[in-house]
Amino acid sequence: MKLPALPLAALAFFGLATSTNAQDAPTFYQDALPVFMNNCAACHQDSPPDVGGISAPMSLMDYEQAKIWAPLIKNALATGYMPPWGAHERHRGEFKGERYMDSADKELLIAWVDGGALEGDANAANDALSSSSVGTAMPESGWWIGEPDLVVGFDKPVYVGADVEDWQPTVQMPVPEGAHENPKWIAMAELDPGGPWVHHIVSSHMGVGVPGRGPFTYPEGWGVLLPEDPFITVNMHYHKDTGEGTDVVDNTRAGFKFYEEGDVIDYVVETNLLPHRGWTIPAGDPNYEVSNTFDVEDDIYLLSMGPHMHYRGKAMRYELEYPDGEREVLLWVPKYDFNWQFLYEYETPKFIPSGSTLHMSWWFDNSEGNRWNPDPSQDVVYGP
Repeated sequence: MKLPALPLAALAFFGLATSTNAQDAPTFYQDALPVFMNNCAACHQDSPPDVGGISAPMSLMDYEQAKIWAPLIKNALATGYMPPWGAHERHRGEFKGERYMDSADKELLIAWVDGGALEGDANAANDALSSSSVGTAMPESGWWIGEPDLVVGFDKPVYVGADVEDWQPTVQMPVPEGAHENPKWIAMAELDPGGPWVHHIVSSHMGVGVPGRGPFTYPEGWGVLLPEDPFITVNMHYHKDTGEGTDVVDNTRAGFKFYEEGDVIDYVVETNLLPHRGWTIPAGDPNYEVSNTFDVEDDIYLLSMGPHMHYRGKAMRYELEYPDGEREVLLWVPKYDFNWQFLYEYETPKFIPSGSTLHMSWWFDNSEGNRWNPDPSQDVVYGP
């Protein structure tokens, strides 16, 4: 779980309640740790893994750290900020890597905080360790996909100056000599953003990458063709604060694993961006809706969906209308969070027949009530 960045002074305003019956209060080792391990350890471990340029700020496997963060843990659970996922509960079981936490587990952790965040018997940790996952450790290769068959990066680092707030250059990543002589089918692709200043990356061969989003692993027999080309072109989008000391040097890179020669490719994977332009969010509007449609002209299989909005994004919905008029909600994100831009990958690719229509709806909050809104007094037009 990633917790919101709050000033350390804020910790002083949350007291750890002391239970009137400490004997009945949950303890870290016996009660809280197994829940943390089953729900949070993939990120919140002693050596937190880097996922797309970001990592968890603390370990929940360590009692001392968990106790310090206990008030914010309670707040994150109570508000639904953690675990980060976005997709409504109705989608449980549909997507890979889902991050839902059962109500009973949430209530137990909140009770642990309210009871004084007690430590309990450290020997009980052995039972938790033997019966639960300890999370996902970054492979020694430094890549989630394992040792890549090909790694590409910029010919030279991209300098993003202190005066730059928003910049979208198109940059070429050279393919090493000898690696582009024959077309290859991509089985896995991983984008490694240079840091949180990378707003997003777009490439026809790598899809879309943002901080916090993991690699693309295609089902067996599905792939993207990497042609005979000495360069891979990527569209970078940098966004950061301005002023003295804010300049950065970006070394974003990408890694690929290929199918073996002779492997059969049954389906060619394409990344389709469906932007919608020409609208304006009125200043102060807390719930402005924008909608658009996309007609499906051929039979396709849908692998994943990656909704993308900016700071005023509030909620979004993808709804499919089949040729017979029947409708199905493919994805409903009622509380969109710009800080967590997930790719929702189906456990099983979803067949969509030709003649279907995708109805897309987005809601925006341009009011003072939106904590992320940089200026609620301004009308806001479409921007990438």
